[in-house]
Amino acid sequence: MAPTAPAATGAASPAAPAVAKGEGKGKAAAARSVGLDLPALPPLPGLGLAAQGQTRAASCKRQERNVVAMAAGEPAAPMAANEELTEFVNDLKQEWDRIENKFAATSLAVAATLGMWSAGGVVSAIDRLPVVPGLMEVVGIGYSAWFAYRNMLFKPDRDAFFGKVMEFYEDIISG
Repeated sequence: MAPTAPAATGAASPAAPAVAKGEGKGKAAAARSVGLDLPALPPLPGLGLAAQGQTRAASCKRQERNVVAMAAGEPAAPMAANEELTEFVNDLKQEWDRIENKFAATSLAVAATLGMWSAGGVVSAIDRLPVVPGLMEVVGIGYSAWFAYRNMLFKPDRDAFFGKVMEFYEDIISG
């Protein structure tokens, strides 16, 4: 006599009695019952029908407020965001018109983009090496500790460091 599916797997499933009595749909039912005796996962919080209804209700309330605001003569919230975007684009156009050497500015932007892309590729390649990422992390922690000890721990050193930062900032702003 051949063992039944529950005896073969060592676990009982809801379809096991039907398979054991031969009431199932043959081998397909037995194959489906093997390994399916785990309980179902609980539903994710916030994705139930009640949460969807709450989201729809909140969306309807926002639309209702916009309709009321428009009826009262006030601009709706999306229009304010659109105005901010338009203002940003206009400011960007004005700054672009102020630039005298557009070729140099465009070249600098392209070079910066290519530099960041290639630096990301180098970091990604280094990260794939077996020992180097851990070593780089230790070097970074060591340098951060040394920098904090040298520039941040004592008040005179901290004041000197912030003086250098402010001097560098003034050089950038003025020049």
